[in-house]
Amino acid sequence: MDMRPVNVVEGEGFRKLMKIMEPDYTVPNRSSISNTLSLKYSDLRGQIHALVEKATALSFTTDIWTSVSMEAYMAVTCHFITQEWELSAFVLETKAFESSHTGVNIAQQLGDAADAFAIPNYKRIAVVHDNASNMKLCTETLNKEPEKWGTVQGVCCSGHTLQLCINEALKLDRIRRTVSAARNLVGHFKKSAKATAALKEKQTQQNVVQHKLIQDVATRWNSTYEMLNRLVEQRWPVTAVLSDPSITKKGNRTLDLTGDQWKLAQETSELLGPLLTLTELLSQEANLSLSATVPMLFNLKKRHLSPEEDDSPAIREMKNTLVKEIDSRWELLNLEPTSIYLLSSALDVRFKHLKFLEDEKKDLVYIEVVRLAERLHQQQIVRKGEVLSASHGERETDAPPLPAKKKKQQEISMLMQADDEEEEERGDSAKTEMEQYLRDATKLQSGPLAWWKQNSDRYPKLAFAAKHLLCVPATSTPSERIFSKAGYIVNKTRSSLLPENVDKLIFLAHNMKRV
Repeated sequence: MDMRPVNVVEGEGFRKLMKIMEPDYTVPNRSSISNTLSLKYSDLRGQIHALVEKATALSFTTDIWTSVSMEAYMAVTCHFITQEWELSAFVLETKAFESSHTGVNIAQQLGDAADAFAIPNYKRIAVVHDNASNMKLCTETLNKEPEKWGTVQGVCCSGHTLQLCINEALKLDRIRRTVSAARNLVGHFKKSAKATAALKEKQTQQNVVQHKLIQDVATRWNSTYEMLNRLVEQRWPVTAVLSDPSITKKGNRTLDLTGDQWKLAQETSELLGPLLTLTELLSQEANLSLSATVPMLFNLKKRHLSPEEDDSPAIREMKNTLVKEIDSRWELLNLEPTSIYLLSSALDVRFKHLKFLEDEKKDLVYIEVVRLAERLHQQQIVRKGEVLSASHGERETDAPPLPAKKKKQQEISMLMQADDEEEEERGDSAKTEMEQYLRDATKLQSGPLAWWKQNSDRYPKLAFAAKHLLCVPATSTPSERIFSKAGYIVNKTRSSLLPENVDKLIFLAHNMKRV
């Protein structure tokens, strides 16, 4: 659970500590701990297998990581909604990836992970991955294997997509030059112990909170936001240090930003703030995220990225670039009614009225949801029938025919049925459910899943479809978080861990708290 090396039990200090705490206790050796972990892994894997088997639909995330020993690992996580309408997520595996990172090989390893937990094709809903070409090819490969993957969809990680949008905005000339100047300024303080000490002193003198400056990482736009935000916060202490000749050499005093650059740094920080909030919301495993993606993007465009009269030319250009990139990369203006984003939004009670769409487009989305709900319902009936047939075997074929009198009564009933009775029979159609669902004014108390738990009996077909669509996360962050754990487990002191042990330790560390 804490990702400590197994050999900690053989450490001299640890044994002395245990001797003081419990003198009569014999600390088990490394081999005993390893054997216990293997048993725990087998037991936990069995528990998760049982939970996965009960799920009606599952989605996956996947990503590839390279350890300090230059070994590649591929993580696979699964996500589903339980019978109690709770969102569950588990690591299925973190296996060594020894072959070349082609889409076909990734698809093969992903399939092996799903097969290991006996997940049937009709339960495999979506695979969320980054925007790399090999990951996109992976899902194209899966689509060619309907016998294994059914109608699975590939979903690009919204976090990565948003990063690509923001990267384009940060490339704009005036923004790029301001960020570069800020980076050089922060770099000066990071390299100078004297300047850092002086900054603390100036912070105290000016009664400014004693925060350290943050150096950004070019591949992470949020670190650029954090760098600018912190620099703006510390503007006057930083300027005081740079203007003090006893601290800063004459040649370094030009590192200070110009007045226009300080203003643009603040405006850029304020513009990027809500985008960071959006990224964080979409990356939270405990929240429904895919269904919220498109509504939040439309809100972002309307309420935050619309040009204002007092916007500077640089900020106006940045807003226009962000809108253009978001529209293009998510195809917001040309989303098909069959889009998994729109279908999931329609079944998320928070966004069911799809106010960001035109009426004609809304109706088409609702029609697609009804079709999906009916199709899933019919497939469920067929599967139940197949299970029933298999369980009854020959007994079903030997069942006696209906008595002639009862058969005749059924025929008469069919011929004499009134129109209002027929309407009654159709009352449980997905279309009727959708009409009632859209009119339903039941208040949302504690989230969409809690709402569905309370109302699933009223809309059984839509509820079944909701479990299929709402289990898909918007980002591949769950897989990326696995590698944060992996970094603790496969470190310089444990770089010789066997790949199968890495898989077991990550499986235990991530999943133990979730069962």
